[in-house]
Amino acid sequence: MKIATLVVFVFVAIQTYAHETNYQKNLKLASELLFAESEFADRILLRLVPDNYEEFDIFYGTTHSSSKKRNTGFFHPVTQQIFDRYIVEKKEAFYSPSIQLASLADGGFGEPLVENLLIIITLDKNKFCESIKGKEFANHNPTKYPEQTSCK
Repeated sequence: MKIATLVVFVFVAIQTYAHETNYQKNLKLASELLFAESEFADRILLRLVPDNYEEFDIFYGTTHSSSKKRNTGFFHPVTQQIFDRYIVEKKEAFYSPSIQLASLADGGFGEPLVENLLIIITLDKNKFCESIKGKEFANHNPTKYPEQTSCK
């Protein structure tokens, strides 16, 4: 009986894992690594940048009271690490991902993301304006609305 229970448990775990999106798998891995380290490797951070609102909802969902990751302080430190890789460390690989992340900001939680976006714009507005041309996220709020982000 114990073997049968173990087989069922493993089967359910495999099915659950198979139904997770790649983004959910990356988020799960990163949350597990957060316990071991306070900062992430660049490659892990880049995988955590949501591509769309659906992935952002999953990422922001780590702050919900029902989330196991809520008590880890996952969302805010991770988003700041993403921005800091470009703003502070000048790592070019984080330029577009930072703007993409900020473009998904909405509501009260979005204020720190917008503040970071404004810093990026202040560093080089022409670069910002050139970099968002033709990008889907250029149509998202806040990249298209605040006066500071208007590109002509």
